[in-house]
Amino acid sequence: MEISNFELLLKPQSPANPSGTMAVDRVLQGYFLEITNLEPVPLRYALEFVIFPPPAGTTDREFRSLAGNTLCIVDTGGTDNRFGTLNGSLASSVFTPRFPVPSPLPFPAAGDRLITVPAGGTALVAVLPSAFGMIDPIEMTPLTVPNFEVRGFVRIRLPPVFRNTFPFFTRQLDRPARTLLTPQNRATFLKADNTISDQTQTGLPLASGKALNEIVPEAGFVFPVAAGLRGESQAMLAGEYLQNIPPELQAEMLALLLARLPEDADLPELNRALAALEIPHTVERRKKAAQAR
Repeated sequence: MEISNFELLLKPQSPANPSGTMAVDRVLQGYFLEITNLEPVPLRYALEFVIFPPPAGTTDREFRSLAGNTLCIVDTGGTDNRFGTLNGSLASSVFTPRFPVPSPLPFPAAGDRLITVPAGGTALVAVLPSAFGMIDPIEMTPLTVPNFEVRGFVRIRLPPVFRNTFPFFTRQLDRPARTLLTPQNRATFLKADNTISDQTQTGLPLASGKALNEIVPEAGFVFPVAAGLRGESQAMLAGEYLQNIPPELQAEMLALLLARLPEDADLPELNRALAALEIPHTVERRKKAAQAR
């Protein structure tokens, strides 16, 4: 379901300085969303930030997209802030949070894309322009020029999750999940000498018109495990199936599949199929300890 509009800014307040003044304040504006899970079980939410991608040839195109320009921070009561970014490219219209986590999966770039909110708990999600310097390994190319502005809308989902034995993914709840949503814009105004002149926060209207919403959990599914995944046709079949499941589950599905394939499975053919279908993952087997020496 759609939540609200959003607007991220790192820009001067006006396109030119008023006559007789030294400079106008710059504004740093982020989007904040409180998610309260009113159900008696933990839930894992997926957020999507949807924009109109800047066409090729647009002036300052790289500053009109979320790609590489944002931080996503999640704070859940009792835990430290969790830092990540929004996942996507200059051509993308849909961006999802991505939180790098240590993982045994055979995908070095794979990260957790879901936001877990405990039963009866509240999570605060902040999406900000990346204007806070380099954060290793989260953000290596922060914004240094105040020329960034992106607008769009935010969508929330309850995707199926892996709970039973492979290959089963199940819906998170057998009924709509009662969820409180509170979106805001928060802005900080900076003078020419980088001191703060003012700060504001503004509640945003919800698309549903109400704070208490019922989010319908997405249906579960069974992953079709090929007997040996040998040859182009089976590899393409697996890739086409992955196209139809939520992006945040693709890496996990591939890892589970890889763990159950025979040694002679055609992984190069699978990688070619994934590339042809624009699925941003590749697979390879871990070397055994004896081979790694």
